[in-house]
Amino acid sequence: MYKFPTTFRLVPNVARRAAIIRFKSSSKLRRVLAEMPLDPKHIAEAQKQRLKLKQKVAKVSPGIVNLQVVGSGAAGSPASVYLFSDQTRYLFNCGEGTQRLAYEHKTKLSSLENIFMTRTCWERIGGLPGICLTMQDVGVPSVTLHGPPGLDELFKAMSRFVILKDMKVRAAECRAEDLYEDHVMTLKYVAIGRKVEEGGANSDEEDKGEETTVDDTDYYAYEKRKKSEPKAKLQTASAKQDWTKRHEESVMAYICKLKHRFGQLSLEKCVEKGVPAGPLLGQLKNGNDVTLPDGKVVKSSDVRGPNDPGPVFIFIDIPSEAYLSDLEAKNEAFVPYQSTATDESDQAMYVVHFTPLDVMRTERYRTFLNKFSASTRHIALNEINKFSGYIASHRIQYHLNQLDKDIFPVLKEDNNKYDELENTATGCDLVRSSSLSYFHIRPRKGIDRTQEAALNPAEYLQELEALPDFKLALDDLRRKIAQQPSQSQTPRSEIFPRIVFLGTGSSIPNKTRNVSAILVRTSPDSSILLDCGEGTAGQIERLYGVEAAVQVFRSIKAVYISHLHADHHLGLFGLLQTRRKLLGPDSEKVLLLAPEQIFYWMRLYDCRFEPLHKEYELVKNAQLIEEPLRDERIHDLGLTEIATCRVRHCPHSFGVALRMHSSKKDDTEPIKITYSGDTMPCQDLVELGRDSTVLIHEATMEDELEAEARVKMHSTLSQAISQGRKMNARFTLLTHFSQRYAKIPRIESELDSNLGIAFDNMDVTIEDLPQLCLFYPALKAMFISHFEEMEQKAIKRGNKKMRLETGSGGSSKEPSPAR
Repeated sequence: MYKFPTTFRLVPNVARRAAIIRFKSSSKLRRVLAEMPLDPKHIAEAQKQRLKLKQKVAKVSPGIVNLQVVGSGAAGSPASVYLFSDQTRYLFNCGEGTQRLAYEHKTKLSSLENIFMTRTCWERIGGLPGICLTMQDVGVPSVTLHGPPGLDELFKAMSRFVILKDMKVRAAECRAEDLYEDHVMTLKYVAIGRKVEEGGANSDEEDKGEETTVDDTDYYAYEKRKKSEPKAKLQTASAKQDWTKRHEESVMAYICKLKHRFGQLSLEKCVEKGVPAGPLLGQLKNGNDVTLPDGKVVKSSDVRGPNDPGPVFIFIDIPSEAYLSDLEAKNEAFVPYQSTATDESDQAMYVVHFTPLDVMRTERYRTFLNKFSASTRHIALNEINKFSGYIASHRIQYHLNQLDKDIFPVLKEDNNKYDELENTATGCDLVRSSSLSYFHIRPRKGIDRTQEAALNPAEYLQELEALPDFKLALDDLRRKIAQQPSQSQTPRSEIFPRIVFLGTGSSIPNKTRNVSAILVRTSPDSSILLDCGEGTAGQIERLYGVEAAVQVFRSIKAVYISHLHADHHLGLFGLLQTRRKLLGPDSEKVLLLAPEQIFYWMRLYDCRFEPLHKEYELVKNAQLIEEPLRDERIHDLGLTEIATCRVRHCPHSFGVALRMHSSKKDDTEPIKITYSGDTMPCQDLVELGRDSTVLIHEATMEDELEAEARVKMHSTLSQAISQGRKMNARFTLLTHFSQRYAKIPRIESELDSNLGIAFDNMDVTIEDLPQLCLFYPALKAMFISHFEEMEQKAIKRGNKKMRLETGSGGSSKEPSPAR
C-alpha cells in the first residue's frame, strides 16, 4: 500500500486530507502509475509483458468496445477518436493537442498499437510526435500508422528532433483492395480522391529546385555525455530528397466491423440441460456443440444468449467539395452499410464525420448522409462543437483570476449547447460531443455523457474556498497591492508592449502548462511570437475567443524560433495554417527568424504535404549575431532592433533581444526584452541582455537538480535569477518549468522585488511587473498540496544524497534523457 510521508499526512486542512485519502485509493494510484513515464531500463520489461497479454487474448473477440472522443474538433482542439476494447486500443486522427488531452483525461496509451489517419495534413497529424514520445515512455514497442501516402516520409524528416529509440514506427501500405484485420475488427480502406482543377493541382507552386542543405546534427548528443560538442554535418540534400510536388490528392475513409461474438453462456440453461461443471462449459462458451456422457447432444445455441454479428461504424473526412465527386463514385463501398443493407445488423451504428461543417451542409453531402438508416447516429467532430475539452486550463485560470483579473483573464470558451439542433442544413441530427463523450458499440448502450468534459466555474471557486490559508493570503496580497505606487491613468488595454505567455512548460505539454510560446504584443496590430510549441494556435483561440483571435493572428508579423527541439517549434505549421485559414490566402507573410537548419523541414513539408512557402520569409538567427535586424521589415512590428547570440544548449540554439518604444507618451525610455530560449548559464546571453527591461529566462530545474540541469544543458531556478542580476535586468520572469513542478516552482523564500513566475495565459504589461513578486505567498497557499509534495520529494533527494556521500546507498542513477 502506498504511504505518503508523515508530514504530508498531518496537514491540518480537512479538505486537503480528504483529497489525499482519495488519492491513496489503490485503483486510482494504479491508473496514475500506469501512465507515468518508465525508466528506460524498465521499458523492455513492459514490452515483454504487453506481448504476453496480447498473445493471451488474440483469439477472443472482446465483449466491450467503445468509441471515446479525445478531441471534439472545436476551435483550438484536435478532432480525434479513441476506439478501445477490453484488450486493445486504436486512435483515429491525431492533431496538435491530442497527447495533452489524452494525458489530462487519463486515456491509457500503453495498449495503443495502431493509429489511423484520414488525411496527411498537419491538422490531422500534428500531434503524432508528442503522442509517439508518450507511447514510448509507457513501454509501447511499436506502432503502425495507417492512412494516405506520406506518413513514413514525415517521420523520417522529424527524426532529428523526435527521438524514438525504444519504439518502432511503421507506415502500413493502405490500398483500396486491402483490409486491416485482427481479433477485434475488420477494417476496410476507402480512398477518396480530389477533383484536379484545370492546369494541374500545383501548377502555380512549382518547386524552384534551389539547393537545400539537410542538417545531420544530433540535437540530443549532449545528453549522452559525449566529450566534445557534436558538429553539424551539412550536406546537399537536393540529390537525395525527392522534391517533387506531392500535395494531398486523396483522403482515407475507414469502414470498421467488429468480429462476430458468441452470446453469453447461461449457466442456468446449462444446468437444465444437465451439463456438468468442467471443460464442456468452455466448449459451449466458444460456440461448440457437446455430447454429454449419456450421449445427449447439447447445442451451443441452446445455452447461450443471442450472438452479436459485429456492429459497423465508419470514419469519414471530406475536406472540401472537390472530393464530393469521388465520394459519390465510391458510394458502392458504403452501400452494404446504408439503409439498403441486406441484413439490419449491417446498417452502420455510427458514422464519425471529421468533415468540416460547411461541406456537410452542401446538398451533395446531405444526399450521402440520407442514404444511411434512420437508426445510424452521425457524430460530427468539427466546429459544431464549442468546448475544447481542456478542463484543467480553465480550472487553474479561474483560480489565478482571483489574484488579478487583468493579468490572469478567464479563457473565452463555453460548453456545448446540446439543445441547439443541427438538422436544418444537413438533413439529419448531428451528434455534438466533447472530450470523454462515449459511444457504446458492444454492448449497445448508446451515447454516454456522464463523464463528458464540461466547464463548472462554481466548482473551481469552491475548491479555493476549501483552502483556509488561501483567503488570508489573498487578503494580504490585495493589501500589499493597494500600497503600491499608483499606475498611470492610461487604460490598460492601450498599454504596450504586453507579454502574453501561451506556453510555460518544458519537454511535453501537461494539463496546466503547454510547451514554449510567448507572444510579445507591441501594439494592437503588431506582435512577435517567441517560440511556437505544439498547440500554440489553440492556446490563442482559447485565451482570446474565436472572434477576437482573428485580430491576434493578423497582428503576428514575426515568429522567432530559438532552437530545433520539438517543444519549441512543432506548433509552427498549425499557427501558419490557422492564420491562412482565418485571414485568407492573400495575408502578408510572417517573418520567420530561426536556425537555418529549419529550412529543410519547412521545404520538405511544403513540397510533399501542404504548400507553406507563401506564408513566411526566413531570416537566419546566426546572421543577427553580427548584424542585428534594424531595417523596414521590423518597423511594422513596432521594434527598432532584433539581435541574437548563441547560447549553451543543443547545437544551433540562440537567445534574442528585442528593442522597442513604449506606447505611453510620457515614457521616452526604450524598452528591451531579452529571451533566453533553452540554455544553461551563458555569458554571451548576459552581454546580449545587458540592462534589459525584462529578461524572460528558462528555469527548468530545481536547485537540488543542478547536476541533472548541467547534463541536459538547462538552468536551475537560482541560475536563472543570477543571470538576471548579472545583466542588470530590471525584471526577470521565469518560465519553461519542468513538468515535475507544473503548477508552481519551489522557491525557499519570498521572491525578490524584480522577480515573477510565468503561467500559461498570463498577460502582463511593464507596469504590472513590480507586483508579480507579491503573488508568491498566495500562489503557495493556492497550490499547497502540490508545494508540500515537492518539499517531501526534495527531502527524499537530500536524504538519498547524504546516504550516497557516506557510502551506504550504492551508486546513483543517471538522469534519464529529456526530450
